[in-house]
Amino acid sequence: MKLPLKITIEKKHKYLIQSAVVVLFIGLVSFGKIAPSLFSLVVISTVLVFVGTFLTHFPNIDLKNLFYSILMPASLLIGSLLFVTFFPNLGLPFKVVTIISFGVFYYLVCLVDNIFLVIQGREEVIPLYRVATAWSQIIQVIVAIPLFAGIFKLNVNGFVQSLLIGVITFLFVLYQIWISRYDNDAKSTGVGERILLSSLVAFVVMAINLAVSFIPSEAFLRSLLSAVILMFGLSYVASYLRNDITKKTIAQFVMIFGFFLLLMLFFTP
Repeated sequence: MKLPLKITIEKKHKYLIQSAVVVLFIGLVSFGKIAPSLFSLVVISTVLVFVGTFLTHFPNIDLKNLFYSILMPASLLIGSLLFVTFFPNLGLPFKVVTIISFGVFYYLVCLVDNIFLVIQGREEVIPLYRVATAWSQIIQVIVAIPLFAGIFKLNVNGFVQSLLIGVITFLFVLYQIWISRYDNDAKSTGVGERILLSSLVAFVVMAINLAVSFIPSEAFLRSLLSAVILMFGLSYVASYLRNDITKKTIAQFVMIFGFFLLLMLFFTP
């Protein structure tokens, strides 16, 4: 009696399949083939990411890392859907390139998260850890741009928009602290310190967003400014954990922040 053929799919191929499903879903929404409500989009996206993440990262995924495993993929997918929903007037070539780009970044998110999950499972650092940590900060900022732009397009007042962005920033900082746990140069943090650091960065992002909310600027430019503040917050937390905060880091942030603030003011209608 012949045994049934066992088909094994490599992880990178699982990530490609999941990214292709995500691209298909975004494309259907973008071209109006399906038109669920905003709440339904969030729910469907969360379920899609949850199932896909569990299937692709198993057996490295468990209750301890489930939240961190789905945070970046869910943020990217929801941000992508908000972006294509609230910016429907993009030209066809640009729209296609944008949707494919979301799929590429989704694939990168899966790869980076896999490295952190493997490290957690082995409880030891692997050579790709440093590269994954550097890429993770870049990916978080890129993910934040369409997500923040979509939030700024929501039909709610500026305080609610800033609050939503503050909550997302809080979660992103928690993620940043999580991926820094196996850095030999980073100090360990307790629950209280993690909450304090995350709250501090979230407060700064919220405060600056509220301060500039009276400026009648484009949602995309405001999202760029918010992403720059988030970038500084993530860099600050990473430097704090390594006891490596310098005046140069702060000066660079002030210059970058000033540039994007002037850019937003220059293109004010």
